[in-house]
Amino acid sequence: MREADQLGATREFGDETVITGLEADLLAVPDDQMNEPFRAWKRALERFRERGPIEFERLAMGDDEAFSFLAEEGITVQVLGPIESQVDGEPGLRFLGEPSKKPFVSHPSQRAATYSGKSVSHTINGHSVVIRLAFGSWRFLFTGDLNEQAADTLTGAQARGEVSLRSEVFKVPHHGSADFSHSFFRAVSPVLSVVSSGDENARKEYIHPRATLLAGLGRHGRSEDSVFFVTELVAFFETVGWAYPTKERGGPADLERPFFGFRRAAWGLVKVRTDGKRLLVFTNSASARLKEAYAFTMEQDTVSPARVEKV
Repeated sequence: MREADQLGATREFGDETVITGLEADLLAVPDDQMNEPFRAWKRALERFRERGPIEFERLAMGDDEAFSFLAEEGITVQVLGPIESQVDGEPGLRFLGEPSKKPFVSHPSQRAATYSGKSVSHTINGHSVVIRLAFGSWRFLFTGDLNEQAADTLTGAQARGEVSLRSEVFKVPHHGSADFSHSFFRAVSPVLSVVSSGDENARKEYIHPRATLLAGLGRHGRSEDSVFFVTELVAFFETVGWAYPTKERGGPADLERPFFGFRRAAWGLVKVRTDGKRLLVFTNSASARLKEAYAFTMEQDTVSPARVEKV
């Protein structure tokens, strides 16, 4: 199947192809129009629905009212993405293209940001739900798998005064992939950035996070006191010691011999806490004395490091 046909109905609008076959209720979509992961998700939702009704809502930029129930807790939420396109009054999502190829070792700044054709994967990633949450003085930006093309669209919206991306806490897009935007990072100007990565293995290797992305986070942090965490780098293993499997326990034959075991006690947990005035970030650890922790205070939009007190 052609890339342009894999995401449902589309319409041509000027030089753009816009996906108009948008769905809000997954349970109403026929199985033959879904791949196996979506069918599995549908089956899970059907079982969940047996406990009671499920309300679905498709989010797009401006749908802030969907989170109004958090207002009584002092939390406000802005939905910044995906950004819809209107075709004759009908909502749709723009088909995104494939980024220009580059030498494997090149820095993103050494290439022009050009896109060609229609890419299903880049369209799906680029139309991630983007949420900016605010509590007290602190703003949190969650960006899903946002890519460079979509991020630059948001940066342009900020330049026009339509949105504000500036946030102190930044969930970095797409596990730290090379498909990122320096101008977007500069617009966010984070104090704390978290890269959720750890999906590397021998079968699928993505090199997440990229060295150039980490350099960009350091370059565009709000001050010298800005920090960033990579979840796989704060993971740790607990020593179990010698284990003696028995045939009664079952399992592969090659595990029937004694082996020295480890248990992954935590996989890269980075915890952020705030009372609206102060912000604390720390890593999970088996030892309270070994937690990497940083604290910040906010005064008139100026962030300053604070002492981390033991409790």
